[in-house]
Amino acid sequence: MIFDIVNAQINKLVIHKIGSHADNTNNVYSKGCLQFSEDSPIPGLLKQFFLATFNEPNLYHLDSEEGVAANMVYKVASDIFASNETFYENSRVLADLLYKNSTNPNIKQGEFYLTLFEDVKIFDETVDCIGIFKSETKETFLKICPDNDLIGIDCEEGINIKKLDKGCLIFNIEKENGYVVSVVDKVSKANEAAFWKTDFLGLSVREDNNYDTLNYLNVCKRFVDEVYSQKNEVPRENQIDLQNRTIDYFKSNDAFNEDLFKQEVLDGEETIIQAFDEHKANFEQENGVTLNREFPISNDVVKKENKRFKSVIKLDKNFHIYVHGNERRLERGFDNNLGLHYYKLYYETES
Repeated sequence: MIFDIVNAQINKLVIHKIGSHADNTNNVYSKGCLQFSEDSPIPGLLKQFFLATFNEPNLYHLDSEEGVAANMVYKVASDIFASNETFYENSRVLADLLYKNSTNPNIKQGEFYLTLFEDVKIFDETVDCIGIFKSETKETFLKICPDNDLIGIDCEEGINIKKLDKGCLIFNIEKENGYVVSVVDKVSKANEAAFWKTDFLGLSVREDNNYDTLNYLNVCKRFVDEVYSQKNEVPRENQIDLQNRTIDYFKSNDAFNEDLFKQEVLDGEETIIQAFDEHKANFEQENGVTLNREFPISNDVVKKENKRFKSVIKLDKNFHIYVHGNERRLERGFDNNLGLHYYKLYYETES
């Protein structure tokens, strides 16, 4: 990961109840910050609950159409980083802002947590970090109740500490650009997806090697799916071979170079390169991005995206062929007597 939370400690924490417009419920505010004894296990459990889910390689900045300074979350973060004495007051400001932006009828009431962490490491720098979290999903837990000779059982509703619904970490670095932000959003469906990242936080993607790597992998995946595909009479084994060579290029190189990529992955074939360039230009126009021709490759993104490049040929409901390279050892044909297609595989050893 880009940031290290192993030594992170909770400096301050406050919890408020966030209401729901759909349920006509209002916010309920805690009277102050929580205090824990030195031997309490709760801070350790909360740290696991808050931080363990953050594995998304993309980072963001706080932003707005009027500029960074107009973003309310940015203003609050700047205020807290300048003086943590404003922490509780600003927690209520954020809770009000969250409720104001929770107008979608699918957004549930829940708990709002504002946390100030210290000793968080990012880009080899130790900084303070503000955590903003919301829990919505409740689960039922069984509770064993010993009572003399009879062991009973009961149930309680609570929060699973391994399932954070929504979270945001704001690192005290790159203030002039809107700080560096990492996000978790496990609940939102398409129709309310803008609620957490856009309406409440107001995020824009931080353009770094994660951003560059993810965008280029998306271009390559869509090129195979939409252009270099069976609808254009490209055999499935050739599609998979191109996918494998693409992901292998990103795995085996520290930096991306578009000219080398076209020679090594696209075999320098002008027809394929021309089709790829046209597809890439369409992608840039549709998504409002400009892809860099050279950039450091993010291993975190490659590991996360690797599963999308599935090297499998599915044959009816009977067989799956996993292809990891060298499509020349795979032969496709049609048996006129049986009226069925077939694949013939060539190999050297069997294990």
